[in-house]
Amino acid sequence: MRILSKKAYLVLLLGDISILYTSVWVTLALRHLEVPSVQSAAVHLTSFSLLFLVWFVVYFMAGLYGRYTVLFRRQLPNIIFGAQVINIVIAALFFFLIPFFSITPKTVLAIYLVVSTLLLFVWRMYVYPHILVRREIGAVLVGTGAELTELAEEVNADPVYPLAFKAIIHPELATRDATDATLTKLLEGGSVQAIVADVSNRSLDTLLERIYDSAFIRRTAVFVDVRQLYQEVFQKLPLALIDDRWLLRYLSLSGRFVYDVVKRAVDISGALVLGVASLVLYPFVMLAIFLEDGRPFFIRQERIGQGGRHIMVRKFRTMTGSDSGQQVLASELSVTRVGAFLRRTRIDELPQLWAVLTGSLSFVGPRPELPALVEAYRAHIPHYNLRHVVKPGLSGWAQIMHDGHPHHGVDADATREKLAYDLHYIKERGLWLDISIMALTLKTLITKRGS
Repeated sequence: MRILSKKAYLVLLLGDISILYTSVWVTLALRHLEVPSVQSAAVHLTSFSLLFLVWFVVYFMAGLYGRYTVLFRRQLPNIIFGAQVINIVIAALFFFLIPFFSITPKTVLAIYLVVSTLLLFVWRMYVYPHILVRREIGAVLVGTGAELTELAEEVNADPVYPLAFKAIIHPELATRDATDATLTKLLEGGSVQAIVADVSNRSLDTLLERIYDSAFIRRTAVFVDVRQLYQEVFQKLPLALIDDRWLLRYLSLSGRFVYDVVKRAVDISGALVLGVASLVLYPFVMLAIFLEDGRPFFIRQERIGQGGRHIMVRKFRTMTGSDSGQQVLASELSVTRVGAFLRRTRIDELPQLWAVLTGSLSFVGPRPELPALVEAYRAHIPHYNLRHVVKPGLSGWAQIMHDGHPHHGVDADATREKLAYDLHYIKERGLWLDISIMALTLKTLITKRGS
């Protein structure tokens, strides 16, 4: 059983091919600021055609034609961007190392990367999903818990998702024969074509053989892991559904060398430029702080960084007194009027640009917490220390997606929700996600929303 029909796959493939060829023509027009000549277009299209055969192999390997393409659309931008970068590298090697080609399009390749990526993104995300009449994919949700109920309600209420849950089976609430009979009836009746299950739930052990048989032997239904679907829908990890085994399997830090190098290069160059430019604001900020509450102008705080190591960060002071970290637990300090403005505009964080430059922080990553808060949260929130496997950042996925940030004092419930977003970032982090976070952070600053 396929989530996409053969016709839908054919339309998807033909659309991708059209995008690649159209991008060549658009690129040439942008490069020379005129309509490309027939000869120039023919030469480039012929040369690129040979490359497209290799490129589609990369697309298949990247998962752009996978069985879950229509379900996990939010993963597409990162997949498309990564595949395009690989393909441009392949094109550069072909054009500049193989004498067969009559062109060496240096500038054209750079423009083509932008044009083709943008067009593929628009086609895959906004055009293709509306070309064919979307057929509803009936699904059964197997498992229990508040997260599963939340997932079913969200998916059924939003027409953007092709899935529609027809039933929820709670294995622990019925006998083995009853649950097996219910699942069999749904599958054989034709109303269900997908099984969404929490396979780590021990109460599902008696149903696993049936699920394997339907999804992988007879192929009458597709299997979707409930965590993967939950993460796609809510853009956070379902903390109640993950355990140490799952985390060890999916939170791997290996295989990201290129990403780490590019990320660090962006941190250094961006922090240097913005840090120097921000020095213009320092005298005005210091004067405003002094007029309302005197000195000091800055606070120097100890925070927990990557690997659980202690790091020091500087910020413009926004609270009464100089917080050393322990006072935060009792909420003994209050935010000044100037401090409230500095926080709302994020100006108070400008001195942290120098920590980005030296490598203690990054532009994007989980926000670093005070040691006193970390100790408090470690005692109440499982897996809290996993926030520290990557470098903390000035802005992060949790800051963008979660409004209930605890500013001072201990708030375990809000921080548990924040951790769900932080772990999503750690699992899915990549250049495209970082770019998205920085763009959304800029939007937050402009609209003056956030913390």
